Amino acid sequence: MSRVLYGSLASPFVRRIRLLLENIDYELREVDVLKPDTRALFAAITPIRKMPVLDDHGQRIFDSHTIQLHLSRTLGLPDLSIDQYNQISVIDAVCDSLVVLLMGKRSDLPVQEDRLMFTLQRERITDSLAWLEETARTGAFDDWHYPTICLICLYDWARFRQLLDFNTYPALQAAVNRFAERPSVVATQPV
Repeated sequence: MSRVLYGSLASPFVRRIRLLLENIDYELREVDVLKPDTRALFAAITPIRKMPVLDDHGQRIFDSHTIQLHLSRTLGLPDLSIDQYNQISVIDAVCDSLVVLLMGKRSDLPVQEDRLMFTLQRERITDSLAWLEETARTGAFDDWHYPTICLICLYDWARFRQLLDFNTYPALQAAVNRFAERPSVVATQPV
């Protein structure tokens, strides 16, 4: 196989690349970074120990942003606008903050207490979701493109991990539900 994607089935960052590759041949190699022996093997693949990693014909590409840029160039995908990159940045801010809170909880840290690190994450999540809700109301996620893919991956992962309740974000729910039956979206649900 000339393209190999390393990552987990649950990761929203891996899933967004899987969805971007929906009609492209590639092999997915699962990585479980919670196991020490697997972490050591993954460290030999990438020094940043961050998923996903794409091996494209022998060239290793780290991080979903760099992978998306590489695939856009090599596959001739449409360029993203500054507004779309901003949307992705806000989606990533929510994902990153949720990962910090999830890892803190798994490490038995008091993530619900009023501690600066955790308070900042919760504030960022709240502000970012409000911004994304307003952006969704403008129709920014009405079409199938990379920012929409990123939103779907955040939404499904946060619900899978029981980290967020989206009931107060009807425009985000509508944007995600528009593509809920798309075969690639169904096939890549986090597990």
